[in-house]
Amino acid sequence: MTATLSRYTLEWSATRSDEIPELGYIYTDEVTFYTVDNYRYDVSFNVCDGRRLGVLFVTVDQQDPHGYNQTMHYCLGQFYNNQGAIKFAQFALNHFIETETWSVCPSFEAVDYIDGEPHTLAGDEIVSELCEW
Repeated sequence: MTATLSRYTLEWSATRSDEIPELGYIYTDEVTFYTVDNYRYDVSFNVCDGRRLGVLFVTVDQQDPHGYNQTMHYCLGQFYNNQGAIKFAQFALNHFIETETWSVCPSFEAVDYIDGEPHTLAGDEIVSELCEW
């Protein structure tokens, strides 16, 4: 890992307790970085619970040099334990910082929130295979 990337280590927190659970219920604070052309990115991750148990989401707030801001949401796939999601999120973040793309993510889906629920751009609700009912 380069010295630059090592400054951007994701810090994970649990939503239910002080300890990271086996699956779901975790999130990161935003990591902020700037590109050489003065774009600002605030990136945060979360691994969901309930109907989206184990699904890794990323939120990207992008601000251009003129102050225009846009927020984008992506689903990076489903994981069967938090350790895998944590390692993959760090790997994906490092790649995003270097390239400003998520091209290393084999399961990459832009997300639109409809009534507070994540859907693919085709309109399908994103639901885990491991749903907690």
